[in-house]
Amino acid sequence: MFRETDQKHPRMSQTAKEIKPVDLAAVPRQSFSEGALKEHGSLWTVEEEQAPFGGPEVHLWEQWQKWKKVAGIDESALSDDVRRITDRLQQVDLRAFKSPWNVHYTSHEPERKFSDLLFANADLFDAFVKMPNTGGYDFPYSYKPAKAAKTHVANEHFNPDFFIKVAARHDILVVEVKDDNDDSNRNRAKCRDGLKHFETLNERLKDAGEEWRYHFYFLSPGDYASFLQQVKDKTFSSWKSGLMQELMA
Repeated sequence: MFRETDQKHPRMSQTAKEIKPVDLAAVPRQSFSEGALKEHGSLWTVEEEQAPFGGPEVHLWEQWQKWKKVAGIDESALSDDVRRITDRLQQVDLRAFKSPWNVHYTSHEPERKFSDLLFANADLFDAFVKMPNTGGYDFPYSYKPAKAAKTHVANEHFNPDFFIKVAARHDILVVEVKDDNDDSNRNRAKCRDGLKHFETLNERLKDAGEEWRYHFYFLSPGDYASFLQQVKDKTFSSWKSGLMQELMA
């Protein structure tokens, strides 16, 4: 409150002490509503498997499947809202469904497009998971909300969108997906502190004699094709996306 203006001041940073594993079996599943699915969300399940939900959600799932069948015969028989929901329900072959969970849900368009590419190129990966927005893997970061004015520093927790295991390798790709040109102060801070977090994690893993290495990326839709090419060429370890270069400038 009484700091001198127009002067540089130290920024507090939390220091990691030890490696703490995250058990995916204990991570809360993605939650969503029918309204969210209708507006921006998308849901992937395995073809011809039993209903992925239990309890009262079974009835809702059965209703969606009825709509899906009707849509395959005559979409004009359905309302606009119902058609939007059926368009958001995707079924994929078991061999392409590399998630440890029985549903894969995304809440926004960039995540949906990225997920489509993951399923279409599933042979490049041993596993991938869309993490929930809270309660999964998170770490602290700090940023100034305003770009121009000198403001207080906000301290929050960052939950990356995707964790992806490269096929036949001990490499995990951690991906945060954003819209094109989303270079806000918050994203700059997430990129900066995310790179530092996984750099520290890799150092601790190396010291512990572990082979696993984590690689962190910010991607926008314009980066997706290049990202996949880097995975195919096995040149992803030092690659920086176009969005990351904007955020790090």
